[in-house]
Amino acid sequence: MGRAAGNRDDWWGADKTSAAGTSNGAGGGSRGAVVSGATPNHPAAVTRPEPDIPFDPVVVAEEEAVLVVDKPPFLPSTPNGRLVRTTVLQRLRDRFGEPDLTCVHRLDRLTSGLLLVSRDPATRGAYQRMFQDGRVAKTYECLTVVPDDWTPGESRDVVVELANVDGERGVRVRDVSLDDGPSRPVGTDADEPALPWRTAATRVTYVGPVATDIGDVLPGMFGGAAGGAHAASCGCGTCGTRMTVGKWRLEPATGRTHQLRATMSHLGYPILGDDTYPDDLGLDLADVTRVLRLVATELRYDDPLDGMPRTWRSSRDVTDPLADPSY
Repeated sequence: MGRAAGNRDDWWGADKTSAAGTSNGAGGGSRGAVVSGATPNHPAAVTRPEPDIPFDPVVVAEEEAVLVVDKPPFLPSTPNGRLVRTTVLQRLRDRFGEPDLTCVHRLDRLTSGLLLVSRDPATRGAYQRMFQDGRVAKTYECLTVVPDDWTPGESRDVVVELANVDGERGVRVRDVSLDDGPSRPVGTDADEPALPWRTAATRVTYVGPVATDIGDVLPGMFGGAAGGAHAASCGCGTCGTRMTVGKWRLEPATGRTHQLRATMSHLGYPILGDDTYPDDLGLDLADVTRVLRLVATELRYDDPLDGMPRTWRSSRDVTDPLADPSY
């Protein structure tokens, strides 16, 4: 999942600049990343190509102060050093002609669903503080294998601690209530510095079984390497691409990096399509074939400007996040 943008506008996009030229965000060829030192009035030359991600954000609602968009998988929310133009933020800036657009919070590159984007620098801070203060109720849906220790409709409040470690794409997880230590090896170096553990709380509800096509994520699911293991034609006699899987509703009370993905993996049910949990399969920004079944389905808050309640719901289907949602 994402985290509140805070006031780090230089990172979240307020001061990011576009490369020379424009894009309508509809795909078609590689896009370029800009060199350092660019400014809004003096865009730098394109120095390296970016992979084309042929999926675009869908606008759910337009208000004077914000846009509500439905983010597709594979498209990063904001520039991240590797991708600058190939992001939700830059495609929206190009589409609307609004260079001040800035993501108020963020979703992981592989995660789909609702994203709030500020249009006005004068009111941006009010929306950022809303996320920082925990005044936004967020709901996600995800798919995993069918659990054997949960019943449909069962909910549990899951609290773990997460820590980011330099050089590791995933976060480490530990369950303090079990005192079982981190779920990833800490290493044997006695001089290893203490990790910055942060509490991550999520209400997890098992909705029940659903049948869906998961052919894109079958390779590697059952202990084989990616590109191997089970698939529609593997010859094991039982496989097909349409299978019964478990559907979950996740309601995070905190907004840590990879919170939902790490929490579900720690519970023993990694989200289908995850390239990092429980095993890091490597990063390939151009690979748009293995779809993470995790969708941010709802945002609820009282608008900080007019005080009126807002409820936004995604129509993106967690069983097929690549399908364009209709609004």
